[in-house]
Amino acid sequence: MVVHRVFSGILGVLLALAGLVAASYIEVDFQRTSLLGGAAGILVPGVLMLSAFYMAYRFLRFAGTGKK
Repeated sequence: MVVHRVFSGILGVLLALAGLVAASYIEVDFQRTSLLGGAAGILVPGVLMLSAFYMAYRFLRFAGTGKK
């Protein structure tokens, strides 16, 4: 059981880093894009970032408490 918790902790940290990398791809300069392109530039990396942070939270919670 300890091996599962350590592995979950490592995966949780990697997923948190993946969320930060996805956040760096969010577009902040909207002068040259259309409304649809700007929305896609925010929505796609935003969804990836939020899902990575949610999975990191679940993995790190299991690593810390041992409860699903």
